[in-house]
Amino acid sequence: MNVLVLDGGASTEINNMGYSIHGDPLWSSRMLMTKPELIKGVHKSFLEHGCDIIQTISYQASISGIQKYANKTAEEAKEVMQKSVHLARESVEEFWKDYQKKAEASDSTILADKKKPLVCGCLGAIAVQFFNAGEYSGAYIDEVTEQEIIDSTDQDCSLLEAGIDYLALETIPVQKEAEIVTKLLREFPNANPWISFQCKDGNHIGHGEVFSDAVQSVVQDGLLKYVGVNCCSPLYVTPLLQSVQKQRKAYSLEFVTYPNTGEIWEKETFGETGKFIGDNLMSSFVPAVPEWIDLGASIIGGCCQTTPKDIQGLVDCVNGLKASKK
Repeated sequence: MNVLVLDGGASTEINNMGYSIHGDPLWSSRMLMTKPELIKGVHKSFLEHGCDIIQTISYQASISGIQKYANKTAEEAKEVMQKSVHLARESVEEFWKDYQKKAEASDSTILADKKKPLVCGCLGAIAVQFFNAGEYSGAYIDEVTEQEIIDSTDQDCSLLEAGIDYLALETIPVQKEAEIVTKLLREFPNANPWISFQCKDGNHIGHGEVFSDAVQSVVQDGLLKYVGVNCCSPLYVTPLLQSVQKQRKAYSLEFVTYPNTGEIWEKETFGETGKFIGDNLMSSFVPAVPEWIDLGASIIGGCCQTTPKDIQGLVDCVNGLKASKK
């Protein structure tokens, strides 16, 4: 069973440490310029709790956004984007050095079997540049051109030059945008990409298109091995994966799932800084993992509000399943 555990809500961890990032247009990526050691500490916290892949702190970052909100030149903005990869790599190297020492001193099979963690470069929908939570509704799609989406994604793929193992184009709420960025992937044949959709229920993506239709539209050219969902309620994951089993078989797909805890980001009531409200559903998250794996999920992690401790729960679940199949 080849299942990898992705990290969780790194930005949540930064906020929980007392750094107010929710009112910043660059969100957690501001810390790339101001608190790089903090970012490394957050990466290491997820690595120490067992994850196999960490994502760069670049979701809210973009070349144009860094130029606008951090007063950087285009070249300096590119350096900031790539710094997110360098910090992730340094975190992995430092963690792995310590981990190998621990593994050598232990007779644990789990410690000995673990592979060196990987790095995923993370890019959000073009909506992140508007800083209006449009990635949850897709309401922006009629206000941007196809060329603007292409130019933005093309620039931000400078992450690839810094050396990543996966490229995540994530929290995409609109089928049209997903189709556009998928075509662009032809320029990056070695990106090992995935596209993950933001979904508002167990059948529809954020803008309202049917999830299975959106998946079909991005996999039919054979450019994607991985497709999935992120930052939606964990309660939606099973029906969403069930709806795309036809595509899974036809295109030999593997699914990536990293929902949030089920809490909802509320901005209208709480102003610019916003606030997560609602129930934390982690108690129903981990028990659903075996079913997600049976439905084709090979990369599983968490999004907003998921902590290193939550990721440890996923790791324990996956390790238990692997052990039972030996």
